[in-house]
Amino acid sequence: MTSRFLLGLAAALLLLATGCKEPDGATGGTTGAAMYVYNSTTSTVFVFSDLGTVYDGTAATVAPNKQITSSVFSSKISSLAWGGLCLDATNAYLYLVSDSGNIVRVRNLRSQSGTVSSLDVVSFSLSNTGRLSGSTFGQAALDPSTDTLYITENSSSGTQIWVVANASSQAQDASIGLQALQMSGDSGGTGVAAGSGSVYAFMLDGSTVGTVVTYSGPRLRKGTASAFADANTLIGSSTLLGKYGALALDNTGNLFMARHNTDAGASTAPILVFTTGLFGQAYNQPPTATLGDATAQADLRVIAHARTKDWLVGLRGNGATSYGTVFIWKSPTGGTAAKAITVTPTGSLFKGVAVDGNAS
Repeated sequence: MTSRFLLGLAAALLLLATGCKEPDGATGGTTGAAMYVYNSTTSTVFVFSDLGTVYDGTAATVAPNKQITSSVFSSKISSLAWGGLCLDATNAYLYLVSDSGNIVRVRNLRSQSGTVSSLDVVSFSLSNTGRLSGSTFGQAALDPSTDTLYITENSSSGTQIWVVANASSQAQDASIGLQALQMSGDSGGTGVAAGSGSVYAFMLDGSTVGTVVTYSGPRLRKGTASAFADANTLIGSSTLLGKYGALALDNTGNLFMARHNTDAGASTAPILVFTTGLFGQAYNQPPTATLGDATAQADLRVIAHARTKDWLVGLRGNGATSYGTVFIWKSPTGGTAAKAITVTPTGSLFKGVAVDGNAS
């Protein structure tokens, strides 16, 4: 009896001790996340060490807690790709991808402040062989489970995703040969997300999908590093898909897609959420949920999720124009409204953002 009492008392004390804490990332916690944004004006990474503090604060204009600089940033990333910032939160690597196909990797991310040591920064590039004519590189995504980096490439002649295996061990000045992930006929590929061995992509158009009933237009695809299959496609009017289709993935099976309402001619919530289990079922399926303000976030161009913590962030963009505004959603699938912040110094311009759910 005494032992059972003591066990019960211990369990009660443990519950009391943990009951006031937010759950970890696997269950949607929000504590311990940091945000990184690349300022194109100064070729500098801005670091916000505690996203919760930024979100809960009353200030609409916020300065970063620290900045990360390197001469390699300015020489290799003269123009960051839209969505060209991603990280490996497991191993603390940050990846920067330029719209011309240069890649910079920074290690020991969480301890960086000021100028990065030459020992902690490496630059390499995508080979010129196999590139699409007149192309531009776009969103990048890192699958930490396979150490694979995915980068979209788009041109008027087609679209493809570059698959960079062993991303964390690519050497200085390496030229990465083309391993293309694509579906014949697809075009307008501007969004990619990856995790647990799966890769998700947004395509603006492509060949028709289906047999008895066929569909065309914007689509989301699910595949692996080697191939997509038409069976794993979401397409059709019920999906509400539209350009530019920036993607983000959390660790609970939610795929977020940001639609640029202005360019897509849409007037409903700009962020569409699809559970990954929908792929392989019917093609023409509605989003599991939607979020965002159709007007205030009508020009969303980039989004990123903290993966192990429940934060979603977004950046504005119109054509080639970027801005210094960041939208932040805390527990986004819970229906919370975004907080908009303007980052100082004045004149900062962002085309890439990443959130580290393992910051503390």
